[in-house]
Amino acid sequence: MLRINSSLVTRMLASVAAFAVLVLVLVGGMELWRERGELRHAARTQADAALALSTPPIALALWNYDQPTLELLARNLVRDGAIVRVEVLADDGKSLVDVWRPGFDRSRSTPTQDRPLRVEMRAVPIGTLRISESFAEVDTQIERNAVQRLPWELLKVVAITLGLLWVIHRLIIRRLLVLVHDLRALHSDDPEARLPVRAVAPGQDVSTDEVATVVLAINRFLDARAVETRRREAAEQQLRDNLHERSAILGSLRDGLLALDGAMAPRYANEAAARLLGHPPEALVGRESLAGLARVATPQGDVDLADWIAPRLRRREPRTDRLTLRPAGQGAPVEAQAQLTPVSGARDVVWIVVLSDISDTLRTRAAEQARAAAEAASMAKTEFLSRMSHELRTPLNAIVGFAQSLSQDPAIRSDAKRREGVALIERAGWHLTGMISDVLDLSRIESGRLRLTLGPVDLAPLARDALAFVAADAEREQVRCTLEIAEEARWIHADAVRVEQVLVNLLSNAVKYNRPGGRVHLSARRGSQPGTVHISVRDTGLGLTPTQLEGLYQSFNRLGRESSGKPGAGIGLVVTRTLVSLMQGQMNVRSTAGVGSEFTVTLPLSQAPADAERPAEPVGEAAAAGRSRRLLYIEDDAVNALVMAALVGRRPDLTLDVCGTLADGLARLRRAPPDLLLLDMQLPDGRGLDLLHTLSQDPALRRLPVVMVSADAMDETVNAAIAAGARAYVTKPLAFDEVLRQIDAVLSNAATTIAGDLGR
Repeated sequence: MLRINSSLVTRMLASVAAFAVLVLVLVGGMELWRERGELRHAARTQADAALALSTPPIALALWNYDQPTLELLARNLVRDGAIVRVEVLADDGKSLVDVWRPGFDRSRSTPTQDRPLRVEMRAVPIGTLRISESFAEVDTQIERNAVQRLPWELLKVVAITLGLLWVIHRLIIRRLLVLVHDLRALHSDDPEARLPVRAVAPGQDVSTDEVATVVLAINRFLDARAVETRRREAAEQQLRDNLHERSAILGSLRDGLLALDGAMAPRYANEAAARLLGHPPEALVGRESLAGLARVATPQGDVDLADWIAPRLRRREPRTDRLTLRPAGQGAPVEAQAQLTPVSGARDVVWIVVLSDISDTLRTRAAEQARAAAEAASMAKTEFLSRMSHELRTPLNAIVGFAQSLSQDPAIRSDAKRREGVALIERAGWHLTGMISDVLDLSRIESGRLRLTLGPVDLAPLARDALAFVAADAEREQVRCTLEIAEEARWIHADAVRVEQVLVNLLSNAVKYNRPGGRVHLSARRGSQPGTVHISVRDTGLGLTPTQLEGLYQSFNRLGRESSGKPGAGIGLVVTRTLVSLMQGQMNVRSTAGVGSEFTVTLPLSQAPADAERPAEPVGEAAAAGRSRRLLYIEDDAVNALVMAALVGRRPDLTLDVCGTLADGLARLRRAPPDLLLLDMQLPDGRGLDLLHTLSQDPALRRLPVVMVSADAMDETVNAAIAAGARAYVTKPLAFDEVLRQIDAVLSNAATTIAGDLGR
């Protein structure tokens, strides 16, 4: 018996089975859909009845402010049926009760409807009953019904399928299998090969037998094909003879040239075409088609060259297209231009295809476009981050500023719970500020716009300032911090601002991921390599596993500490290591999980400047004891003005006046010059830089000390303000103690300058 391995037979069998399955799915699906509709209708009717009974009691309970009764009635409504959520809203929209059915997946989308709650004592609704319905239980019941019926339905399908298959096999498949066997036994390379003609029964007329008719038609086709093959072979030989005479001329062309017949089979290919397609010329000529020679990249994916070129030849019009060729043989992808020209009057050559390699031209053009796009993207990113920094720092100034002000309120200081709450607000504000600064630094680093000022830097005061910065966090986390700076390692060659940023970042992490009673030790010593200093931050904290160390410097990777409750964004160490590298140093880490970590920063050693002096006493102490000073603050934002007023209010020797525009501020300056001007960068009627320029042109005000106060922390803005004459630049949110030190320093320097001028 013949094996059933015919693709046609297989498809027939599959079609019968698929038809039976389709009948099962349609009939069963319609029945299940009907049942589902009935069950949903019953559930909705039950829900409406329950709502009709419960709405008056809920309204009465709401009128009487009976919260327990409201919750009890709400739970009764969501106990079963279609209602899964009940929310009672007061007439002002405030939610009084919000009850979900226990165990219901709240992430699922559920339709809601609102019903007004009324009582006889009031004409207008006293609230709203909002309910959410879900028919998940109905759908579950339908699924159970479907599973229960499935075996019987499958049994029906099997019975119907087997019956149909038996009939089809007897009438069609058996004879088709014989025909398939004869076709496979036919030798395609034998022009005299033909199929045997078999009738259904001996002596039957084959003209009444459809299968025999098909066999006769195939034999006629084979006869015609044999004649056509002999004719084509003769024509091809003649064409090859003609092309051979011209191959020398065409082979010298710089562009690739293909001559195609009507079936898109190459009849000639020069050396350039063979080079573009990645095949030797002899491998191209004589092929039955272009299929398999190369692939062409399209938006929908790569397609064969033959499939790409076929639609373009149908209209028999000259055309030029650009394409990306991927040779199937040896060769890299090529950007090319294809010029298709129809040929008239030739016997076998129907098309001439000229392929030109334009890779170098496009590569040069793409490089220029990529460079311009990269520069535009970098500028857009920097501008976006600058604007976002400004917009975020302004409200943060209010949050952090008022938190600092509240922390000095006696009523807050005497209440431990309220004092800790205010401290938490302040810490959160500074944490967000640090994240903004880190993102800006990361953007500057990626765009290559971070500028450093390298020179001799005294490490000791920077280390003390960094420890002071994390002191409050260390006290809260019960972590002890110690400092040890060797005298011979005190001076380094670096950028002072960035060194302090590196130290603060490493110390913050060491405190943050430590344990109660833990230790953090900051030390500096001469490095093992001549002319270097090792700055080490060692802690007894959680430590890192080898896997965590591998991802230590990946941006926004917190190494699995996201659920620790500790704030962070995962970019601090990325910025830190890059800053160290830009200061011609390197950073290494050693860590053991459960024991602790040690980060070591190696920077170049420097000699102490000849005019280096011992650190002076804080300016603020002396300044506070002097005469009263008057400050003028030009700021259009009332909240920022209040924050500055709270800051200045800490010092009885300072008074503050506020102006909202540049025009008012300039008039006040000329009428009664203050001791110090605090100036915002962005104002309704101009920029702070404009006022700085105006002051520099006024003989009476050119020596007035100015401190810029702005939410714009971009280096370009800061440098522009300092270059325009500002004595200092502080960014929002304002750290009260740091701003007061800046004010005292500027006032002190201004007084020294004036005294020197008077002495001369």
